[in-house]
Amino acid sequence: MSVQNTLEQITVNMHSSIRIGGDAVIYIDPIGIPDAPHDADILLITHPHFDHFSPRDIKKVMKDGTVIVCPKTASGLCRLLTGKEPVAVIPGQGFSLCGVSIETVAAYNKIKPMHARPFNFVGYVLTVGGTRVYISGDTDDTPEAAAVKCDIAVIPIGGTYTVNPVQAAGLVNKIAPQAVIPVHYGVMLGGHDAPEKFRAKLDPGITADIRPTVYSKVMLRVMPLFAAAAVLLVVCLMQM
Repeated sequence: MSVQNTLEQITVNMHSSIRIGGDAVIYIDPIGIPDAPHDADILLITHPHFDHFSPRDIKKVMKDGTVIVCPKTASGLCRLLTGKEPVAVIPGQGFSLCGVSIETVAAYNKIKPMHARPFNFVGYVLTVGGTRVYISGDTDDTPEAAAVKCDIAVIPIGGTYTVNPVQAAGLVNKIAPQAVIPVHYGVMLGGHDAPEKFRAKLDPGITADIRPTVYSKVMLRVMPLFAAAAVLLVVCLMQM
């Protein structure tokens, strides 16, 4: 299968929510699923944060034979909230499910604490119809990510919790895929300009496949938590 044909099978629902069609239907980090297709053969979770792990949406795409794969550090939570025993993985593994070759790649921040390396969160390299597709998860420009060999990369560009557009382009230039789909941007994550800033820094020969469905307001869900934390901090300071 050509890279272009594989690109046509990849759908971005929103944010980092990916569906890959074909002989085996694969979902990665499904969130915001508008209906209930119950068509997932393989369901891959990169890490258990709310904008990547949504039990409600997982149940919308699950069917009786769905195989769920998630980091070992999230396997108990996944089992509890989905009712299904997941395949628990760590970075650096390789295996096959439903005829799809799957490799796990470490996904972490070098300094920021949200995706610390000891959590063993993962990205995935999938071989779909002979095309290698890398879904990085939330990551920085790390040696493990830069060493990936793939035809298509799906990379976050929003900054804050991941690489920003310029850093993401630098990572993609090292990987040198034929095409890249930027994800994980929107309100509080780079804004509307993020994909064009990213595209401008790519090396010639790498196609930026920008999907309008990626942009989301999902991070606004954390605003009440930030506000509550700020109020608590003010109260604590006043009592000192």
